[in-house]
Amino acid sequence: MSEKLQKRDSKHPEAVQDRPWVAPLVDVYENENEVLLVADVPGVSKERLKIDLDKDQLTLEGLVGESATGTLLGREYQLVDYRRTFSLPGGIDHSKVNADLKQGVLYLHLTKTEALKPRQIEVKAGS
Repeated sequence: MSEKLQKRDSKHPEAVQDRPWVAPLVDVYENENEVLLVADVPGVSKERLKIDLDKDQLTLEGLVGESATGTLLGREYQLVDYRRTFSLPGGIDHSKVNADLKQGVLYLHLTKTEALKPRQIEVKAGS
């Protein structure tokens, strides 16, 4: 068995993630109008939060920024970034998905289509 070594392209160096990714803790709620995801992403700003919706795959990515300035003298915790992917149920209206970020908590509102919303059926009396 022969293995071939390939030369790296110096014009396009590979990207290396210098911090680990962790899955943020998420609570999921459902009511008659929407599915609500509440995700803890402390240290992530609105500008460093990415939410992708592709068909029925939802991906959350949040990059934590360094909060302190100056020379680091010691560190007792490791900075991490967040990534999590969900498979969404059918019946989510992709055009009405919206998100709010408040004090490190992401509220992602996944609005249901009309076909999934419960409705009351009117009963008619026969003559």
